[in-house]
Amino acid sequence: MWLRDQKVGGKIINITRSQLLSETKRILKNYDLRAFKSYSQNFVIDPKLIQWHLQYSNITNEDVVVEIGAGLGTLTKYLAEKAKKVTAVEVDPKLVEVLHEELASFDNIEIISEDILKLDSKIFEGMKVVSNTPYKISSPLTFKIIQSSYALSILSYQKEFATRMTATPGSKNYGRITLGVSYYANVEYLKSIPRDYFYPMPKVESTLIRLTPHEPPIQLEDVNGFFEFVRHLFSFRNKSIKRALGLYLKQTDPTVLQKTKLANHSLAHERVFRLSLQQFHELYQFIRALKDD
Repeated sequence: MWLRDQKVGGKIINITRSQLLSETKRILKNYDLRAFKSYSQNFVIDPKLIQWHLQYSNITNEDVVVEIGAGLGTLTKYLAEKAKKVTAVEVDPKLVEVLHEELASFDNIEIISEDILKLDSKIFEGMKVVSNTPYKISSPLTFKIIQSSYALSILSYQKEFATRMTATPGSKNYGRITLGVSYYANVEYLKSIPRDYFYPMPKVESTLIRLTPHEPPIQLEDVNGFFEFVRHLFSFRNKSIKRALGLYLKQTDPTVLQKTKLANHSLAHERVFRLSLQQFHELYQFIRALKDD
């Protein structure tokens, strides 16, 4: 059992890395378990990462927290020490068994055995989402969270995906993910996470990210239509706007292409990957006006 006498202080978790590693190996051995790549299973073994989750989420005894991919319950335990309630979601039935047994002494943890992507988004309403995210579902999970009425999200991501979320216009990692996330949320880089903070050690580096909801910076009547337009243009990411729009219209509405001079637009000679969200919106409105004309 995870011991409840290891309290979480203001900035100190009273457990060592070696103790966490030993406890992780004990649980894996006792339950005859091994980490599965198909579930993106790497278990946290460094107290610094647990402390970062607690610090940046600022959990109080009034908060209800959702944890996705609860695993062996390592982070779950400390979340439960701070929060009013923790909803721990785990898809692996063997780990669900572990969670029920290892966390049996807690009366404020609800364990849900399910794929988070199959659950209703209402699970996030008003909640703080704090997790070491299963990396294989990073994109659909992120959008499921930020399109809900969540309160705050502190998630660890594969560094490559985190870099795409936090990229700036003109950078090589800037793209549809960047624009999509920034429409729904403020994105903050918090910490780089060393690979050896997990067991078994993953082959990729990780990053801790904070997402907070905000009012969309642009007003859209058709969100899906806009991001479909963005997807089309980013298939020509290195081309000029004149060329990219020409190719887009050739594929989607050749009649509009025949009756307009794209070279006259103020952004005609800019490159697709350099445009801000607001500039994509400007082009989208420009194209819609042409189609409605």
